[in-house]
Amino acid sequence: MAIKDDVENQEIGSHAGGVQEPLILAKKNQTYDDTRKGNPRMAYFSTFVAVCGSFAFGTCAGYSSPTQSAIRSDLSLTLAEYSVFGSILTFGAMIGAITGGPIADFIGRKGAMRTASGFCVAGWLAIYFAE
Repeated sequence: MAIKDDVENQEIGSHAGGVQEPLILAKKNQTYDDTRKGNPRMAYFSTFVAVCGSFAFGTCAGYSSPTQSAIRSDLSLTLAEYSVFGSILTFGAMIGAITGGPIADFIGRKGAMRTASGFCVAGWLAIYFAE
């Protein structure tokens, strides 16, 4: 019951002695202008960039599927070897998910996105120039 009482006290803003304190203290003479509107083009552009990332990953994941027989015959792969070939992207995604947080902590979110984009571009160039 003590936890429930603490939560209820925090919700109504009462502390010791019944004095109510704001959760976030505003600066003196600070005004908020709720009438300004953002540029919707930036929201559309951000959404487009996010969708492009999903499209690139989906294309990478599915690009080898329709050409399975040709890849297996050209590279002389068994079915098990082709399965490993097709799942390399998934292993890379797991490694990227594990290392993404520490990279973002070290060089920032924008730096981490630039690093990931560099790897993505390098991978696509390797696919494009492969014979």
